[in-house]
Amino acid sequence: MAQYRRILWGRVCAAVILLIALIFLMGACVSSLLDGGNRKDDSSQSGVLVSPNTNSQTDATNSAMDPSGTNSKPDPVTPGAYTEITMSPAGIYSGTLVLVNDSYPSHLSKDDLQLKQVAYFSGKPDCYSVSYPAYTLLNETALTRFNAMMEMYYSTKGNKEVMFNDGYLDAGSAKSTPESTCGLSIQLHLQKSNGGFTYISNTEPYSWIYNNMANYGYILRYPAEKESQTGKKGTDSVIRFVGTPHANYITENNLCLEEYLQKLKNEYSYGKAMLQYETAGKRYSIYYVPASLTNDTAVPVPINGSYEISGNNTDGFIVTVTNS
Repeated sequence: MAQYRRILWGRVCAAVILLIALIFLMGACVSSLLDGGNRKDDSSQSGVLVSPNTNSQTDATNSAMDPSGTNSKPDPVTPGAYTEITMSPAGIYSGTLVLVNDSYPSHLSKDDLQLKQVAYFSGKPDCYSVSYPAYTLLNETALTRFNAMMEMYYSTKGNKEVMFNDGYLDAGSAKSTPESTCGLSIQLHLQKSNGGFTYISNTEPYSWIYNNMANYGYILRYPAEKESQTGKKGTDSVIRFVGTPHANYITENNLCLEEYLQKLKNEYSYGKAMLQYETAGKRYSIYYVPASLTNDTAVPVPINGSYEISGNNTDGFIVTVTNS
């Protein structure tokens, strides 16, 4: 009888050990399933976009330098760092990067352009003249940066001959062009000390303006060597505000506005790549987002950090993120 009890007790112990093992195994399976479910939820949260490009090591290894020495190789979008905001179809028609030309007229009214009277704008320096003080207008941001540039120009060159000839002009009015209706372009002339007027040119002392205007957000709108892209005869008279990072990149890479916007669309579309660019001690990420012309568009923007969105006046948005 004692031997039988010992055998029975051994079986009970073995059953208990087996039961404990089964409990541990079931717990591990449940934990794995829950963990996998959590990971799925984290990557599919509403409003968070995950880049399809995960080959970050390859992109970093193959990064190239642009002619200015600045690394502008496309970088993959950082997963989880972006959310979405909604932009209406009308949004593509406004912003500092709108392309306005014979093919794409401005869609904005005079009241939409945040225009200010140039001659009477607060803080206007007296180092340049205005040809038509009573009604010469320009976008407020563009005018603020132009005034800062002209103050520095006068401080450096001591020259007061530059004349602000035309800014915004109503469509269909005398001397109006498609570009002059966007409120971001300036036509410059010279008022000589002898009372005469002439066109400005990239010669001394005015070369300072052309050599430095990118730092104030301006580009030459119609470069002489870009007539096939702009459709206009090259001239030094028309400058256009686009914003500091864009103006510097355009200038350093010898582009016109048409070429730059096409480059962003072709090479730097969100989810594919971003233009990483550094100038004046600040780093920028710039990318294109295609827009719907009939419905709202979800535009990816960083969860943290500052950014600007501009329409291109044709088919999409340009997002400019300031990283530092």
